[in-house]
Amino acid sequence: MMTDAIRDLLDQFEQDLRVSSGRSPNTIQAYLLDLFLFSRFLETVGASLLDFSGEEISSYFLTRDDLAPRSRSRILSSLRSWSRFLQRQGYPSIEMKELPLPRLPRSLPKVLGEEEIRRLLDAPDPKTDEGIRDRAIIAIFYASGLRVSEVAGLTLDRVDLKEETVKVMGKGLKERMAFLDREAIERLSLYLESVRSKVKVKEKTIFLTRRQEGFTRQGLWFLIKGYARKAGITIEISPHTLRHSFATHLLSHGMDIRSIQVLLGHSDIQTTEIYTQVEISQLSEELKRRHPRGRGGSSRDDE
Repeated sequence: MMTDAIRDLLDQFEQDLRVSSGRSPNTIQAYLLDLFLFSRFLETVGASLLDFSGEEISSYFLTRDDLAPRSRSRILSSLRSWSRFLQRQGYPSIEMKELPLPRLPRSLPKVLGEEEIRRLLDAPDPKTDEGIRDRAIIAIFYASGLRVSEVAGLTLDRVDLKEETVKVMGKGLKERMAFLDREAIERLSLYLESVRSKVKVKEKTIFLTRRQEGFTRQGLWFLIKGYARKAGITIEISPHTLRHSFATHLLSHGMDIRSIQVLLGHSDIQTTEIYTQVEISQLSEELKRRHPRGRGGSSRDDE
């Protein structure tokens, strides 16, 4: 049974993560659940969260052979963070070097072509209030590369139309500046002047539903999917597809990967480097179509 001392340490660990780790609230909760479940296992083998080794971790994974590689990786990250925390509190170091993080499959994100983006941008009806709003939403997604939660949480005081920027609070409560292109600024200005200005309730959120409430992430997800169908886009997309497309198109037009990392708010450059693989994959497909000896071309194409 978990002792009061360990519970107190877990409370301190949670506070430490919230203050200094930069991890999102969802990640912190996942770490705490990982430790709770691991603690229950340790009780069955006569160990505790203050005294375990790599051997206990390996045994734990044997009891949970249904875990996906990503879940195993997160659990190991949870335990490493816990071990470092205990060490700072004066407890003996827990040896975990013999337990490398599992290799995760790197699936390439879906992206839209620039012509598909154009159809999506033009899908909402510009003659209706909802259409004006939705044209601004889609334009901001693509122009800025914001996450869906960041667009849903945009407030009036964080937009500077003159400077063409928005301030957003990203993962881990990290604030960053996002930039808007001319089309996004024009669409947002029209929405604010002709639609948003009619709202009487005291609400700072920029994009509001018919009920004059802010959008949920699910609401924006359905909105984007609906317009994708209207635009004749056949692949399954989500708001995050626009973020992926934003990054991939910037890379293909010559922006360096470090700058894209800053714009996306990635703390780790390896997260951003996935877009170089997307570009290489697209280049490969283009080569197959265009090369005289490729599957999709013939030697006559260049005659």
